[in-house]
Amino acid sequence: MKTVKYDVTYTEPASRVELLVRFVWSIPSYIVMVVLGFIMCIAWAFQWLCILFMGKRNKMLHDWLMKAMEYQVKWQTYFYLLTDERNPLLPED
Repeated sequence: MKTVKYDVTYTEPASRVELLVRFVWSIPSYIVMVVLGFIMCIAWAFQWLCILFMGKRNKMLHDWLMKAMEYQVKWQTYFYLLTDERNPLLPED
């Protein structure tokens, strides 16, 4: 099993305008994340059934779930003020 390491650098200066932009940007990103979360639940159930009946993981479902989870982590680090790196509106390939 691999360990996950995510490094976030600390920067002192902060802007009130950036805080407002961050909040406004997070609203459409959150809507995308909710839709992705719903689809992730369905994909996770299909992945579980593939493992149960075929004894192996589906590569396409695995890759898609990883991309969706990566998007959620990027959104959370941006929204919770851990990084200034803005996440894209839609998940990247």
